[in-house]
Amino acid sequence: MAPTRPRRKQRKQRKQHSASTHIDDIFRDSVQRGARRSALALLAKVRDARDRLDDLSDKEALHDFRVALRRLRSWLRAFRPALCDTVGDKVERRLKRIARATGSSRDLQVHVQWVASSRKTLSDQARVGAMWLLKRLRQDKREADADFRRVIDAKFDRAAQDAEDALLRYEASVMDDGERFASVAADMIELQAEALSNAVERVTGQGDRAEAHATRIAAKRLRYLLEGVDDASASVHPLIDELKNLQDTLGELHDSQLFGGELATMIAELLADEGDTGKSSGNGGPAQERAKNPSPVAGLRVLSRRMRQAETTTFQKYTSTWSADATAGFTRRISSVAAELRAIGAPTASKKLAGSPTKPVRRRPAKAGR
Repeated sequence: MAPTRPRRKQRKQRKQHSASTHIDDIFRDSVQRGARRSALALLAKVRDARDRLDDLSDKEALHDFRVALRRLRSWLRAFRPALCDTVGDKVERRLKRIARATGSSRDLQVHVQWVASSRKTLSDQARVGAMWLLKRLRQDKREADADFRRVIDAKFDRAAQDAEDALLRYEASVMDDGERFASVAADMIELQAEALSNAVERVTGQGDRAEAHATRIAAKRLRYLLEGVDDASASVHPLIDELKNLQDTLGELHDSQLFGGELATMIAELLADEGDTGKSSGNGGPAQERAKNPSPVAGLRVLSRRMRQAETTTFQKYTSTWSADATAGFTRRISSVAAELRAIGAPTASKKLAGSPTKPVRRRPAKAGR
């Protein structure tokens, strides 16, 4: 039997060679080609996630489809200057229309899950409000799902095919194939990191809702850029994890603020309706009506207080993690990754000499008999 250690060594060498080849193929490619190849890989994931939507038992299909589509759209936006010769506004608009159609269904899914979980710890009186709200949310979700399915069935295949056709071609000069993908990606990452740092600075209090939402978007875009170059350095993965945690935290904050506002509106509308009913029912009417159909307002108020508390807790979690010093340290680590990418994208000595004039090599004719 042949010894196993040399084979193990050979496998390791093949793996290292494969990784090196991947870096040569992607990061040292032109930005026009590298950005398109990455976008095509992201598009394939969108299509896979779309197929899962047909499986009604797959509870994560909608979430995964939304994430895959966001990654693709974010990538196309970031590398628009390198893609614009073939990827036009129409392609991006179609993808945006599909992404927008998924929003209501996903938000309602999150709200249904939260109310269903909260209901278990409510009093009997408050549970009336939770049951009323669940019924309303589930009906809204059925309608949103139907709208979403119509958009997907009518628009997705055409949008995906147009995107693929646009990404499969580009114009290039035989004299100059442009900047390296790794170098441009480094510039994009540093610019987006600066945008995130500026956004974090603008969130000074829990009431800065628009600023917090902008910070979440900046974190999301930076994360998707880093995910596109995560093979370049081992330092990238921890940064992605931190951005994912930031995105989740600010997502929870946004959801609590959004749903809290909706609950407040529902309570105000119910109180107005109950007041109108009391005025028109005469003496004794409202009490009898309340006995038959207890008001959901008490339960909604309990849920509203819990939502406000969740908002406060989540904001405190955000401020404790993303202080000024922590953000500055994160930005420095981003700069280190960008430097590594630029080193990968720098032309090698052989490529530098490839364009320089060289003297013709004269070969001696071979002697007869050789």
